[in-house]
Parts: sequence; C-alpha cells; structure tokens
Amino acid sequence: MKALFTTTVPVEIILAAGITPRDLNNDFITDSTAYNLVEKAEIRGFPRSSCAWIKGLYSVIEEKQHLFNETDIFIAVTEGDCSNARALAEVVQTDFNLKSYIFNYPHSRSTVEMKKEIERFASFLGTTVEKGEAIRKNLIPLREKLKKVDEISWQYPGLIKGIENHLWLVSSSDFNGNPDQFDKEISEFLNEKEKEISNFKPKQNASKIAFFGVPPIFDIYSFMEEKGAVFVFNEIQREFSMIKNAQNLHEQYTNYTYPYSASYRFAEAIKEIKKRNVDGIVHYVQAFCYRQIEQIILEKMNPEIPVVVIEGDKPMNKLDGRIKTRLEAFLETL
Repeated sequence: MKALFTTTVPVEIILAAGITPRDLNNDFITDSTAYNLVEKAEIRGFPRSSCAWIKGLYSVIEEKQHLFNETDIFIAVTEGDCSNARALAEVVQTDFNLKSYIFNYPHSRSTVEMKKEIERFASFLGTTVEKGEAIRKNLIPLREKLKKVDEISWQYPGLIKGIENHLWLVSSSDFNGNPDQFDKEISEFLNEKEKEISNFKPKQNASKIAFFGVPPIFDIYSFMEEKGAVFVFNEIQREFSMIKNAQNLHEQYTNYTYPYSASYRFAEAIKEIKKRNVDGIVHYVQAFCYRQIEQIILEKMNPEIPVVVIEGDKPMNKLDGRIKTRLEAFLETL
C-alpha cells in the first residue's frame, strides 16, 4: 500500500501505518520526460496558466497507474501549500479511482491545532500518534545525517555541490520510500565527503549563494557553479529535512516554515544565512504561483544581501539564454 502526496506531510504517520510514502514531486522532476508530462496534462485539459508542478503530478500518476491499486491513497496539501491541489485531488479520484485525503497545516501555526491535524491524519490511516512518535525517534539518527550534509555544505563551501545538497534534503520528504536504504546511501555519501575534508581547498573568491524559494523545476546550481559560485544554503529543501530540534511531531511540523507565513519563513532563513556569510540570494519562484508575491516581503526584510529573482515554468534540460544572462549579471555584481 502506498501514500502518494503533493508535498511534505508527516511521513512518520505514514510509516507508522505500514504504508510506503511516495512524494510525487520527486517522481516528476527526476523523470527524463518531465517536460512531456506537463504537456500531456495540458492535452488532458489542465490550463496553460496552471502550475507545471500540478500538471506534472497528474501525469506521473497517469503514467504509473499500473503500479497503483485501489488501496493506495492520494494526499493533497491545500492550506499551507497550493489551493490547486484540492482540484487535483478531485480529478485524481475521478480519473484513477484513488481515495484522496486533504491534509492542512493550520494557518495560525498553533501547536494545538497541528496536534489535532496529525491525530486526524493518523486516524484516517488507521494508526496512532504514539506509533508515529516512535517512528520520529527512530528517524532522529537519519535526520542527523541530513543535518551533517547541510553543515558540510556551508562549513566547507563547494565540497558538496548545490545539486547534491538539494537532492539529499528534498528526498527526505519520503526517504525514497525506504528509510533504511536511504540511511545506508547517505551514510556512504557522508563517509566519502568526510574523507575529502582534510585535502579540501575551497575556491578562492567564490561567491557564496543561498537558494530561497520552492525547489526549482530546472537545475540552476550547476550553471552557477560553473561560473565560480558555491551554494551554502537551500531554504525549503532544508525545511523538508526536519533537522531542527523538536520534542514531538506537532512541534516538529509547527517549526517547519514552508506552510506558514512568508514573514516567518524569511525571518528564519535570514538568521541562518547571516551565520553562513552569504554574498547573494537566488530567489526562485514558480510561474502561476501565489508565492511570487512573497518577493515583496523578502525585499523589505532583507535590505542588505543582493537578491536575483528567477521565475521558472516548465522543466528544461538546459537553462535558456534569458535566465543565464540574469544569473551571470547577478554574479558580476557580487
């Protein structure tokens, strides 16, 4: 039995229920035909002016529906993520006969309300919060390894590539469906990186970059690193990894900044990048997403560190000339 979801939800509850977690975003963006998946959804009837991620998630289910069965569950997050996910849940239920569930992060960021939402989620999946808490404790050593990936990324700038940091942290939303295998793989990765530390020489005069915003629909990291930059912070990906200290599940998912106000998100992120002595910020925004407006708040809260805003729409194998020019000009100003 699998739980397919549109963004981070309490994965501990899913695992406690004996269900395999599957973040459809990871399926979509790692697919070699990701661009075509978006177009397939548009042919199905999804508007051109809707987010490419929503379209990609639909097509992933359509492409892989032979892997799913009537016991699988589709989980959409609306409050705290994307209102389009509600309509997507209805279409998925209609087209593929998958049972759907709406998970909501409380707008108030109240631990009391978060606890109620997690209890409701556990009840739906046929498990208990207590079993979820046991899973949370079991995952602490694994989350410590994710924390180590994040720490090495800024303490030894350039030793871990931006895309490597991105992939490890973003994959922690579902641990690729298998936390034990994920633990083994990240341990091997860290062992290799820790061996390299003693001989590591950072790039001279490299601009240290922080990445803000939702995970990008194309690879910005490799291009900027070719131009001499190093990435020392991935905002939302780091939030997915749940590496902050918490005493219980409702505190863990209340500390998680992504579903809540932009002011709270940016305040937490700015504290972190000041510690990392960041030279510039790439703020990625997805086309047709309300989060584009949040740039206004970031500008007001962050008057000191230069920011370049990059808007993405559909997946692409290589950055187009317009985006390359913006990024190159930004690096030159730094």
